[in-house]
Amino acid sequence: MYLTTKQKTIKYVCYCLILIAADLLQNTQGLFPQIFGARCFLLLPLAITIAMGEEIIAASFLGLFAGLLWDITAPVHLGFNCIFIAVVCFLSSALATYIVRDIFVTNMICCAVVTVLYCLLYWLFFIVIRGVDGGEYTLYSFYLPCAVYTLVISPLIWLIMRPVKRKLNFEKSVEI
Repeated sequence: MYLTTKQKTIKYVCYCLILIAADLLQNTQGLFPQIFGARCFLLLPLAITIAMGEEIIAASFLGLFAGLLWDITAPVHLGFNCIFIAVVCFLSSALATYIVRDIFVTNMICCAVVTVLYCLLYWLFFIVIRGVDGGEYTLYSFYLPCAVYTLVISPLIWLIMRPVKRKLNFEKSVEI
């Protein structure tokens, strides 16, 4: 389906506003509930869900924007989220464009792989390699619970974003 320039502009502005809202929910203390100290990384499944239905370059830039939003609020690891989310959005979009369909199962598999990979890489690069005292235990006490929490929320994000993506792609629903 081909969209006009005005329709694409509306779509990407809406996606950016949704990413900004998710960033505020994720990174503002008290706006999104923490369960036993575990935080939900809302931007990861949201960016993947958006990217799996987009062109590769647009998905990469949306991932870069999501990572930039996350890096703005990060005190330590400037640039990690930008690079990581842009790369995984690129790969997810390429996967959905050339290999698999953009359906619930593929979205959840991509979200799971990306979330676990993010938690492991972040823990490795910024906790273990830096030699934080007791950092080895944070994998089990913080990062894996955060990954599980994010994975539990991922289907809800997909259910919310599915009609939004259809509406922004100006698809007409077909009744059988």
